[in-house]
Amino acid sequence: MKMKKVLIVLALIMVTAFVLTSCDDLKDLFTDEGSGGNGEPCTVKWAGVRVSYYGMRSSFRVGKEFTFPSTSDLVGFGQKMSACYAGSTGAYILIVGTISSIYDDNDNIVSGKCSLEFPLSKTITNVRGSEDDFYEAYLTAMDKAGHAVWLQVEPGDADLVTLAKEVMNHYKHHSCVKGFGIDVEWFEYRKKADDEEGDSSKLSDSKAKAVVDAVRAINPEYTVFVKHWDDNWLPPKYRDGLIFVNDSQYYDSPEEQRDDFAAWAEHYAPNPVMFQIGYSADRSKVWGKYSNPAKELGQFIVDGCKSGNDVGIIWVDFTLKEAMNKINN
Repeated sequence: MKMKKVLIVLALIMVTAFVLTSCDDLKDLFTDEGSGGNGEPCTVKWAGVRVSYYGMRSSFRVGKEFTFPSTSDLVGFGQKMSACYAGSTGAYILIVGTISSIYDDNDNIVSGKCSLEFPLSKTITNVRGSEDDFYEAYLTAMDKAGHAVWLQVEPGDADLVTLAKEVMNHYKHHSCVKGFGIDVEWFEYRKKADDEEGDSSKLSDSKAKAVVDAVRAINPEYTVFVKHWDDNWLPPKYRDGLIFVNDSQYYDSPEEQRDDFAAWAEHYAPNPVMFQIGYSADRSKVWGKYSNPAKELGQFIVDGCKSGNDVGIIWVDFTLKEAMNKINN
């Protein structure tokens, strides 16, 4: 009788241990909102630039003339940014898919297709391909430079898993490619004609996990970033394999931007985060006062982060020419 009791107790201990271990494993995938940090300084792991055709055109156009930066120039931008932060890797948020909105007769945006900058391998609903591969040569140059690239899409109404597979399978031969990115601001985007701004769908935990699983099936080392300026649009609890990118703008001071980004980093700690900085809207009140804003503003922001995350400082392409010239000076 005593032996039976002992065996029962041992069995209960083993079951309890298994359950606790399983719960710990699940915490790696799903964490409570605002898990917070550990009070440790954040580290700039990546420093680089956002790259899109329309953003580069905004920065480098002279009158009506525009030539997209050369491969050597684009590689150089990442090198300049990395040189601003000791120990960091040159990095790029490379936008390979932009949204093409579809309007109804009343000028409302009712759906959207994702237009990719390379030929499709097959017909995909709500996805358009291009005749030429615009970024292939650039990625080859980034391979040689040892840079890190995340391939971003503005998904529109395209299926996220299908889109991720198409993009990552197309570019998986590049060593510089480190993952996939979703700009959630353009996920199932809708806008009424009389509204100043439209709205998108929120990215659920289940959809985020499905994309991470699909990307990791191609390469288990790949990560996925999710981007928005409002954390309410991003996965509330799923964390495994994700990087959280903040692209907020319209700040009244460097201190406001620093504090906002520090709160973002703490909210998503210990996951890596990236901050897009340098928007035109922030020139007068935030970064215009610095002699080398790509370095000085980014460092000011990171110094305010005390949650121990790995951080990426990404200068946006809309003002890239100005920022790069100030690094030279």
